[in-house]
Amino acid sequence: MKYDLVVHPELRQEVNRMYEAWKQDPRSAAGREFLAFREAMTALRDGREDEYIGKRLGYGPSSHDLRDAAELKVDVFDEGGTRDRPRPSHRLVYREFEPPQKVENGRVVKDPNARPIRQIVAFNHRADEPAAIAGQRLGRERGRQESSLHGIAGGGRPDVGPQRPGAQTTPHRLPVPQDVLHQILRDSPPAGTRPAPQSAPQAKVNRPEGAGKEQSQER
Repeated sequence: MKYDLVVHPELRQEVNRMYEAWKQDPRSAAGREFLAFREAMTALRDGREDEYIGKRLGYGPSSHDLRDAAELKVDVFDEGGTRDRPRPSHRLVYREFEPPQKVENGRVVKDPNARPIRQIVAFNHRADEPAAIAGQRLGRERGRQESSLHGIAGGGRPDVGPQRPGAQTTPHRLPVPQDVLHQILRDSPPAGTRPAPQSAPQAKVNRPEGAGKEQSQER
Protein backbone atom coordinates (compact mmCIF):
# COMPACT_ATOMS: atom_id res chain seq x y z
CA MET A 1 0.00 0.00 0.00
CA LYS A 2 1.15 3.51 -0.84
CA TYR A 3 0.64 6.51 1.43
CA ASP A 4 0.56 10.26 0.94
CA LEU A 5 3.04 12.03 3.21
CA VAL A 6 2.82 15.30 5.11
CA VAL A 7 5.83 16.75 6.94
CA HIS A 8 5.15 18.94 9.97
CA PRO A 9 6.15 22.55 9.10
CA GLU A 10 8.72 22.78 11.92
CA LEU A 11 10.34 19.52 10.84
CA ARG A 12 10.37 20.68 7.24
CA GLN A 13 12.54 23.64 8.24
CA GLU A 14 14.97 21.27 9.92
CA VAL A 15 15.05 18.98 6.89
CA ASN A 16 15.69 21.96 4.62
CA ARG A 17 18.77 22.77 6.72
CA MET A 18 19.92 19.13 6.52
CA TYR A 19 19.41 19.22 2.75
CA GLU A 20 21.56 22.35 2.40
CA ALA A 21 24.25 20.64 4.50
CA TRP A 22 24.03 17.56 2.29
CA LYS A 23 24.60 19.70 -0.81
CA GLN A 24 27.71 21.20 0.78
CA ASP A 25 29.11 17.92 2.13
CA PRO A 26 27.18 14.63 1.86
CA ARG A 27 29.46 13.09 4.50
CA SER A 28 28.78 15.76 7.11
CA ALA A 29 26.69 14.82 10.14
CA ALA A 30 23.69 16.81 8.92
CA GLY A 31 24.15 15.48 5.39
CA ARG A 32 24.06 11.91 6.66
CA GLU A 33 20.95 12.74 8.68
CA PHE A 34 19.29 14.01 5.50
CA LEU A 35 20.03 10.81 3.60
CA ALA A 36 18.78 8.63 6.46
CA PHE A 37 15.63 10.73 6.84
CA ARG A 38 14.90 10.50 3.13
CA GLU A 39 15.28 6.72 3.14
CA ALA A 40 12.95 6.37 6.14
CA MET A 41 10.47 8.80 4.58
CA THR A 42 10.42 6.80 1.36
CA ALA A 43 9.87 3.59 3.33
CA LEU A 44 6.87 5.17 5.07
CA ARG A 45 5.46 6.30 1.74
CA ASP A 46 5.84 2.82 0.24
CA GLY A 47 4.54 0.91 3.28
CA ARG A 48 7.98 -0.59 4.03
CA GLU A 49 8.22 0.54 7.65
CA ASP A 50 8.82 -3.07 8.73
CA GLU A 51 12.36 -2.66 7.36
CA TYR A 52 13.00 -0.64 10.52
CA ILE A 53 12.60 -1.40 14.19
CA GLY A 54 9.39 0.37 15.16
CA LYS A 55 6.98 0.74 18.04
CA ARG A 56 3.60 2.25 18.77
CA LEU A 57 3.90 5.07 21.28
CA GLY A 58 1.80 5.59 24.39
CA TYR A 59 1.30 7.83 27.40
CA GLY A 60 2.75 8.16 30.89
CA PRO A 61 2.47 10.67 33.74
CA SER A 62 5.82 12.21 32.79
CA SER A 63 5.39 12.12 29.00
CA HIS A 64 3.21 13.55 26.27
CA ASP A 65 0.16 11.58 25.18
CA LEU A 66 1.17 10.04 21.84
CA ARG A 67 -1.19 7.09 21.67
CA ASP A 68 -1.96 8.07 18.08
CA ALA A 69 1.70 7.96 17.02
CA ALA A 70 4.50 5.51 16.34
CA GLU A 71 8.23 5.75 15.84
CA LEU A 72 10.85 4.26 13.58
CA LYS A 73 14.35 3.71 14.93
CA VAL A 74 16.70 5.00 12.24
CA ASP A 75 20.42 4.28 11.93
CA VAL A 76 22.44 7.40 11.17
CA PHE A 77 25.59 7.20 13.31
CA ASP A 78 27.40 4.12 14.58
CA GLU A 79 26.79 4.07 18.33
CA GLY A 80 27.99 0.61 19.21
CA GLY A 81 24.93 -1.55 18.73
CA THR A 82 24.97 -5.24 17.85
CA ARG A 83 22.69 -7.54 15.87
CA ASP A 84 21.03 -8.74 19.09
CA ARG A 85 20.95 -5.34 20.77
CA PRO A 86 20.80 -2.67 18.05
CA ARG A 87 21.18 0.96 19.04
CA PRO A 88 19.86 3.11 16.17
CA SER A 89 20.81 6.70 16.84
CA HIS A 90 17.64 8.49 15.67
CA ARG A 91 13.87 8.30 16.02
CA LEU A 92 11.24 9.31 13.45
CA VAL A 93 7.79 9.96 14.94
CA TYR A 94 4.71 9.82 12.70
CA ARG A 95 0.90 9.52 12.70
CA GLU A 96 -1.50 7.89 10.23
CA PHE A 97 -4.91 9.03 8.95
CA GLU A 98 -7.77 7.78 6.83
CA PRO A 99 -7.88 8.88 3.17
CA PRO A 100 -9.57 12.29 2.94
CA GLN A 101 -13.13 12.40 1.66
CA LYS A 102 -14.50 14.71 -1.01
CA VAL A 103 -17.73 16.61 -1.54
CA GLU A 104 -19.78 15.51 -4.53
CA ASN A 105 -23.22 16.94 -5.34
CA GLY A 106 -23.40 18.43 -1.88
CA ARG A 107 -22.60 15.12 -0.17
CA VAL A 108 -19.43 13.92 1.53
CA VAL A 109 -18.33 10.71 -0.20
CA LYS A 110 -15.26 8.49 -0.28
CA ASP A 111 -12.65 9.33 -2.86
CA PRO A 112 -11.57 6.04 -4.50
CA ASN A 113 -8.29 7.63 -5.58
CA ALA A 114 -7.34 9.01 -2.16
CA ARG A 115 -4.60 7.34 -0.17
CA PRO A 116 -4.14 7.06 3.59
CA ILE A 117 -1.99 9.86 4.97
CA ARG A 118 1.09 9.66 7.14
CA GLN A 119 2.26 12.79 8.93
CA ILE A 120 5.92 12.88 9.95
CA VAL A 121 6.19 15.02 13.06
CA ALA A 122 9.76 14.68 14.36
CA PHE A 123 13.15 13.26 13.40
CA ASN A 124 15.90 13.67 15.99
CA HIS A 125 18.70 11.90 17.84
CA ARG A 126 17.27 9.78 20.62
CA ALA A 127 19.10 11.89 23.23
CA ASP A 128 17.07 14.92 22.12
CA GLU A 129 13.78 13.19 23.06
CA PRO A 130 12.03 13.03 19.69
CA ALA A 131 8.75 11.93 21.31
CA ALA A 132 8.76 15.03 23.51
CA ILE A 133 9.49 17.22 20.49
CA ALA A 134 6.57 15.58 18.65
CA GLY A 135 4.28 16.12 21.62
CA GLN A 136 5.17 19.81 21.76
CA ARG A 137 4.64 20.23 18.02
CA LEU A 138 1.21 18.65 18.34
CA GLY A 139 0.32 21.08 21.12
CA ARG A 140 0.18 18.49 23.87
CA GLU A 141 1.03 18.97 27.51
CA ARG A 142 3.43 16.64 29.29
CA GLY A 143 1.59 14.45 31.81
CA ARG A 144 -1.89 15.24 30.50
CA GLN A 145 -4.08 12.82 28.57
CA GLU A 146 -5.67 14.03 25.34
CA SER A 147 -9.45 13.84 25.46
CA SER A 148 -9.53 13.29 21.68
CA LEU A 149 -7.63 10.02 22.18
CA HIS A 150 -10.05 8.58 24.74
CA GLY A 151 -10.41 4.82 24.27
CA ILE A 152 -7.30 4.45 22.11
CA ALA A 153 -4.75 1.94 23.40
CA GLY A 154 -1.13 3.01 23.38
CA GLY A 155 2.04 1.04 22.99
CA GLY A 156 4.06 -0.43 25.81
CA ARG A 157 7.39 0.58 27.25
CA PRO A 158 10.26 1.12 24.80
CA ASP A 159 11.65 -2.13 23.44
CA VAL A 160 15.26 -3.11 24.07
CA GLY A 161 16.94 -5.42 21.60
CA PRO A 162 15.21 -7.14 18.65
CA GLN A 163 11.64 -6.32 17.72
CA ARG A 164 9.19 -8.42 19.72
CA PRO A 165 7.23 -10.86 17.52
CA GLY A 166 3.67 -9.68 16.96
CA ALA A 167 4.22 -6.24 18.49
CA GLN A 168 2.05 -3.43 17.13
CA THR A 169 4.48 -1.08 15.41
CA THR A 170 2.30 1.25 13.35
CA PRO A 171 -0.05 4.00 14.58
CA HIS A 172 -3.79 3.72 14.92
CA ARG A 173 -5.37 5.06 11.73
CA LEU A 174 -7.62 7.97 12.67
CA PRO A 175 -9.79 10.46 10.75
CA VAL A 176 -7.63 13.17 9.22
CA PRO A 177 -7.70 16.34 11.38
CA GLN A 178 -8.44 19.77 9.97
CA ASP A 179 -4.93 21.16 10.49
CA VAL A 180 -3.42 18.33 8.44
CA LEU A 181 -6.04 18.82 5.71
CA HIS A 182 -5.23 22.52 5.59
CA GLN A 183 -1.53 21.74 5.25
CA ILE A 184 -2.22 19.32 2.41
CA LEU A 185 -4.16 22.03 0.58
CA ARG A 186 -1.35 24.54 1.14
CA ASP A 187 1.36 22.14 0.00
CA SER A 188 -0.57 20.49 -2.85
CA PRO A 189 -3.31 22.88 -4.02
CA PRO A 190 -5.71 21.90 -6.82
CA ALA A 191 -4.12 21.92 -10.25
CA GLY A 192 -3.75 25.37 -11.75
CA THR A 193 -4.18 27.33 -8.53
CA ARG A 194 -0.51 28.09 -7.98
CA PRO A 195 2.92 26.92 -9.17
CA ALA A 196 4.49 23.91 -7.50
CA PRO A 197 7.31 24.84 -5.09
CA GLN A 198 10.80 24.53 -6.51
CA SER A 199 12.55 23.85 -3.19
CA ALA A 200 12.38 21.26 -0.41
CA PRO A 201 12.77 18.11 -2.55
CA GLN A 202 12.60 16.03 0.64
CA ALA A 203 8.93 16.97 1.03
CA LYS A 204 8.16 15.09 -2.19
CA VAL A 205 10.67 12.28 -1.61
CA ASN A 206 12.61 13.22 -4.71
CA ARG A 207 16.22 12.16 -5.15
CA PRO A 208 18.58 15.09 -5.76
CA GLU A 209 21.01 14.72 -8.62
CA GLY A 210 23.95 12.45 -7.85
CA ALA A 211 22.70 11.27 -4.46
CA GLY A 212 22.81 7.55 -5.16
CA LYS A 213 26.54 7.04 -4.68
CA GLU A 214 26.73 8.86 -1.35
CA GLN A 215 23.60 7.16 -0.09
CA SER A 216 24.89 3.67 -0.77
CA GLN A 217 28.12 4.49 1.05
CA GLU A 218 26.45 5.87 4.15
CA ARG A 219 23.78 3.21 4.77
